[in-house]
Amino acid sequence: MADTRIIDLAPQHGAAIEVAVRWADLGQTIRPMFDRLYKPGALVPGHGHNFILYANETKEGATMVAGVLDRTPGGADPDVKPFTIPGGRVITATHWGDYANMKSTYDVLHAEVKAKGLRRIWMSLEVYGDMYDDPAKVKTDLHLYLAMAI
Repeated sequence: MADTRIIDLAPQHGAAIEVAVRWADLGQTIRPMFDRLYKPGALVPGHGHNFILYANETKEGATMVAGVLDRTPGGADPDVKPFTIPGGRVITATHWGDYANMKSTYDVLHAEVKAKGLRRIWMSLEVYGDMYDDPAKVKTDLHLYLAMAI
């Protein structure tokens, strides 16, 4: 079972493409977005981790922003733009392993939100670690944004 914690996430910068996506189409949308980001000239050369921010989440879908941290647009794709991931209070857990099994880690996060009586903002973030041949070593940090009491 994944360990959860509540943290104040700092804003992070990168380059990204934004689209509206239906949950039913998510799997077939992600790969083409990253393929566009990694085409020659789409990004200025450098290194950064991939991310996906889901905003305005509903039962049907969300606004999906797929990008690369610490990178800037290279100009070859006009849809690749500078992007800042918003900071904020989040509940987070690390998922280890195949992306296809991330639902189990999300289930832990959602159960913790309910158990602690937390309120969500309908936005979430996935930050992908380095790739490995061994899927068990693949790390993805999952974050659910929380409403802060005023």
